[in-house]
Amino acid sequence: MTERNDVRGARGRRPAAIWWFGAAGLLAVIGAFALFRPIDGAPREGEGRALEAEVFAARMQDSFEERRLFTGTLSASEVSDVGFQVPGEIEAVLVQIGDRVEKGDVLARLDPEKIDLRREEASAQLAEAEAALRRARSTAERVLDLRRQGFATDQERDDAVAARDSAAERVRLLQRASARARADAEDASLTAPFAGFVVRRYADQGATVAAGAPVLRLSENAAQEAEVAVPDTLSGRLLPGAELPLIHRGGEVMAKVTGIAQDIDPSTRSRMVRMELPQGSSLTPGALVRLELTDEQEGRGAWVPLSALQEGYRGLWSVYVVEDGAAVRKDVTILSLSDDRAYVSGTLEDGDQVIKAATFRFVPGQKVTPVPSSGPISLANAGGASR
Repeated sequence: MTERNDVRGARGRRPAAIWWFGAAGLLAVIGAFALFRPIDGAPREGEGRALEAEVFAARMQDSFEERRLFTGTLSASEVSDVGFQVPGEIEAVLVQIGDRVEKGDVLARLDPEKIDLRREEASAQLAEAEAALRRARSTAERVLDLRRQGFATDQERDDAVAARDSAAERVRLLQRASARARADAEDASLTAPFAGFVVRRYADQGATVAAGAPVLRLSENAAQEAEVAVPDTLSGRLLPGAELPLIHRGGEVMAKVTGIAQDIDPSTRSRMVRMELPQGSSLTPGALVRLELTDEQEGRGAWVPLSALQEGYRGLWSVYVVEDGAAVRKDVTILSLSDDRAYVSGTLEDGDQVIKAATFRFVPGQKVTPVPSSGPISLANAGGASR
């Protein structure tokens, strides 16, 4: 009896379970439909209030001037390593790197104690040799007198004359040594051979240096030169005497072409161009400068501001134009870039009303009210900088 009741209970609960599962599925379908159904009154793509957008007219051209920059190094027209003409210990170095000096300025000094000692030794040796020469002369005179009287032999006469001549030669050599010692005392001070500035220090106080060893490097305070490697295809257009802009951290300076190398670097296919900067330039030797040249390139396209570009998938770029009051996307290829603009080619046509600032608020079909650009847009022949 109990088993029969359980069977009947199970049969009674089965339709109820099926009903609940069916109701849950129906609710899921209704929820999904409500979730993905557009809300009444919400704007769909291309619908809604028109957005104002600043536009400019594209101007197509068959070629463009590309601004190219080539890096070079600045150097002084005269650089010299200076040092003492005598050996000794450095007592003081009076200048630092970057100091400007005038011709004749004292740059460094040697310890004078040892130099004075050598001068005193040379003077003492000379005085001793001069005394020996006086004795040798007196001796030779007496021997020659005795020889005339027959009281001295020929050998004694020859020995006395040889001793006198040897003493005279020794005095001559020591006179030169004493003069050199006095000159060494004057060379204990290192002076600037020309006006310029210090670019390097090789030795400091307390160092012992040999004669002629470099102590400082000086750069002439005159016209400076820049050497720039320029591709052979462009260097042929340069002429000696031409003035071209050199760009540096502080701005721009005009430099004159003074020479172009005849040989071509086989690894870079470039020639070295030497340029002279105006005298009095404040740039430091060794600084980097960039030569600006323009190179005309063929290619149908137009200049657009960088703000008009939108990056798409897989490195593709596009711009938005206004056609019949709606935004239309046109794919483009960037041929050249500058600081604030790009030269592009693609589906863009001459006269297209390009949206100047195509932010991501625009989508294809978006209603747009074009507004002529209020600011100056000079894109016709703008040059791109190739770095």
